[in-house]
Amino acid sequence: MLRRRMLAMMMALLSSWPATGWPAEPLFSPSCRQSIAPQRCELMRQGQLTCSDLPLEYQRECQQLFTPPLNCSRSRDDRWCKALQQAQQNCDAQRGEARRICIRERLPAPDCSRAAVPERCRQRVEAEQACGERYGAEYRECVAKAMR
Repeated sequence: MLRRRMLAMMMALLSSWPATGWPAEPLFSPSCRQSIAPQRCELMRQGQLTCSDLPLEYQRECQQLFTPPLNCSRSRDDRWCKALQQAQQNCDAQRGEARRICIRERLPAPDCSRAAVPERCRQRVEAEQACGERYGAEYRECVAKAMR
């Protein structure tokens, strides 16, 4: 009986303490607070707010670009990943195209100094910036045309 009581007290104490070290409530929107995975829900919500004004066929690709990963330590470029998370938070008041522009302004340019052919890398970065508001096949064609 005493063991059950102690276990119940420990569980109550631990459930009120944020396990991640982050404050439990302010980070999440009201719709994500009751979710099983509130952090992931919030990241998906941010990606959806960024791409909600695009046609359906482009929303998935846009969300892949603008939804920050849950953990930047597994990201290929953790500097860019952390900048995307911060940009999403800074641009939270905006929606659609204005939000995408706000986020792009806050993202760092790729580091071409470590590329095998730095000049080609810089050319690709310029082409991607010029074609930034296109998605899918239209985006790929635009980048390929700019790279020639």
